Amino acid sequence: MEPMEDHTYSVSEITRLLKKSIEGNPEFTSVWVKGELSNVTYHSSGHIYFTLKDEQAVLSSAFFKYANKSLSFRLEEGMSVLTLGSFTVYEKRGNYQFIVTQMRLEGIGELLKRIEQLKKRLLEEGALDAARKKEKPFLPRRIGVVTSPTGAAIRDIIKVAMRRFPNIEIVLAPARVQGTDAVASIVRGIEELGRPVHSIDLIICGRGGGSFEDLMPFNEEPVVRAILASRVPVISAVGHQIDHPLSDDAADYSAPTPSAAAEIAVPVKSELVEEIDYLFIRAQTALAARMTRVAERLSGIAALRCFRNPREIVAMRELELVDLEQRISGTLKDRVAAGRQGLLALPDLYRLWRSEARERRSRLDVAWGAVEKLSPRGVLARGYSLATDERGRIIKSIRTVSPGGSIGVMVADGSMGCTVNTIQREVHGGKENAGEGEAKL
Repeated sequence: MEPMEDHTYSVSEITRLLKKSIEGNPEFTSVWVKGELSNVTYHSSGHIYFTLKDEQAVLSSAFFKYANKSLSFRLEEGMSVLTLGSFTVYEKRGNYQFIVTQMRLEGIGELLKRIEQLKKRLLEEGALDAARKKEKPFLPRRIGVVTSPTGAAIRDIIKVAMRRFPNIEIVLAPARVQGTDAVASIVRGIEELGRPVHSIDLIICGRGGGSFEDLMPFNEEPVVRAILASRVPVISAVGHQIDHPLSDDAADYSAPTPSAAAEIAVPVKSELVEEIDYLFIRAQTALAARMTRVAERLSGIAALRCFRNPREIVAMRELELVDLEQRISGTLKDRVAAGRQGLLALPDLYRLWRSEARERRSRLDVAWGAVEKLSPRGVLARGYSLATDERGRIIKSIRTVSPGGSIGVMVADGSMGCTVNTIQREVHGGKENAGEGEAKL
């Protein structure tokens, strides 16, 4: 059967396709591989070539110069290691290769696991939250350093700090930074520098570069807890290239090297002096401008008439007051005179009252006399009489009495009881008898 041309690849094409498939697959990128070293070759170019193997397979590997600079031990046959890298295909030979970027001894795997567990626990506690980080002072007067007294770290810190700010004070808490008692020594140094009696404003804790094992004390829980508990801000200054110790996470600030930590901690004095001079000049300029404005304002005020000749203003006010006083006095006098004249023009009220009273009494007497004449008593006094029936009611008609009935008769000086004998009606042309009898007294 003839092969189909649509599915035929050249050797270079299929190799290139495999290379693309492997290098583009995340499962073959940045992976850890454990194995035993064999065929170790140090090339003159600085590259290291070797084979990783186990009981069932081998893996061709390369550790290029740019990546193996941080390697702290020499590779030897039979050494068990952990390697981090990515897979690639070498097209000319048609085989795949493992390109190593990091290498550690196999025993480090357990340490890494322990570090990750501690970091996870600290994150769950919130101990590594950014909110709990302390602010470093802008210009610390005294810096504490926890490191080896004979290492390069303290020399670098002193050199950089003195260059940036010669007046700075540096207090060293000698500590072992590697070995079995390094953890306790670092913790003691941090706690001692944190005591108020030393007046430390900032602590730098760290060391120069080294292998993963050398830097391990800065991943230990007591050191991390001591940094977290410090009342003084802490800068972690471990000279690492790839590894990231937990002290960096726990500290308030982290620096890649002790020299960088000194740069973070200490400002440049000359720059501060220049800034102070600049601010001083600005303050002088602003003050001079303000003084000029105030002086101009004072000159304008002094130029006012009230300040040129204050006596003239006082004299004018005195004249105004005198004029006002005269006007008020004249007005009062005029009003008093007018009131007095009005009082003099009034008539004699008592005489007017007496005359009015007599006139009104005379009118009252006349009116009273008229009333008396028209009253019943006045009528009776003129010879008239008033007849009443037995109940005392005034008799207004003969129809209300009958012959033989009793009536009362009232005159001006008394009254009488009478008996009706006869009754006569008034008719036109004379009288008409209404009954018999006559009145008896």
